[in-house]
Amino acid sequence: MTPAKSRSLPNNPIIALLTEINENHAPDFGKVHSFCEELHQGVSELGGSFYVFSLKGFSDQGVEGFSYDDKEDGWKKGFFPLPAVIYNRVSSRRTEISKGFKGFLNKLDALGIKIFNHRFLSKWEIHESLMKEDHLHPFIPETLLYSESLLESMLEKHDELYIKPVHGSQGRNIIQVGKTDGIFHASLSSLPASDLREFNHLSELARSISPIVGKRLCIIQQGIQLSELNGRRMDFRVLCHKNAQHFWKVTSIVARVSAEQLFVSNIARGGEIMKPGYTLALIFGREQAKHQLALMKELALETAEVISKYAEGLTGELGIDIGIDIKGNLWLIEANSKPSKNFEERGAKIRPSTKSIIEHCYGLCQP
Repeated sequence: MTPAKSRSLPNNPIIALLTEINENHAPDFGKVHSFCEELHQGVSELGGSFYVFSLKGFSDQGVEGFSYDDKEDGWKKGFFPLPAVIYNRVSSRRTEISKGFKGFLNKLDALGIKIFNHRFLSKWEIHESLMKEDHLHPFIPETLLYSESLLESMLEKHDELYIKPVHGSQGRNIIQVGKTDGIFHASLSSLPASDLREFNHLSELARSISPIVGKRLCIIQQGIQLSELNGRRMDFRVLCHKNAQHFWKVTSIVARVSAEQLFVSNIARGGEIMKPGYTLALIFGREQAKHQLALMKELALETAEVISKYAEGLTGELGIDIGIDIKGNLWLIEANSKPSKNFEERGAKIRPSTKSIIEHCYGLCQP
């Protein structure tokens, strides 16, 4: 097959998704496999073309990858024309900081191919961006880069702290520390809260968490007494996307309720997804719940705008985690530049988040 050098026109775009591909038997795109089928369906219905590829499949003559064959009901390997837009779902931070990936980005720039969400954003990078906007300060817990000396000073100001890897995800390796009646305690996100270890001296606490922190760059963050549902901690994942006109919109909101005895609400750590209006109404009443949801959407949109303003490259999708304390105040907990695709049920219809990604891709195709 002769390599096709020409890229697609805006009314019939070629859209590609970049991720790792396991080709041992049938091609496997990992956690975005089902999502890729949705993208194929949505793009095809609009008259465009879609394929999935890995970094090694790309060249400036064309791309080796996989497109979905509706007749055979499966993914088929092929060599495709260069895309107009690439949606980056590489799951490895190490890959994204490699020389090979930087060379790939330079090639895209030279070829005029757009890529969005082109790398993970660290927790500290996001924090620094948000702190540049004074109006967001009331919603941001005190956050610093972790050191043992800061552990003492932060515990003097706050009853509870969280130590999080700057490049962490899915609630892994988060340490909760606190002080009650002169006794220090610590817990790891993968262990039940009832398994708290207690220490009489701060030095003992610091030594205990040192192997967990290791050489990782971590943040130390003020703990917030978030609202609970039947004793289980709760926060909210707000999914935001840019539309075809490059304006941010809220695509979905879900409440995440932690597993019993755990202090993180991540689904990967056993958390449960619930309807946000329902959970808020149980705690604050129906009218207050409506008000808080409206404020949450407004805060998420402002946050997305600020992050995309300061982030390198194009940002078209963000998952923003917002907490509500027992007084009803909103707090920005985290933001994720490659949010999970498991927050909306996968059915026969194309999910709102998938439609939003396609809409943004079409918008990027416009001259």
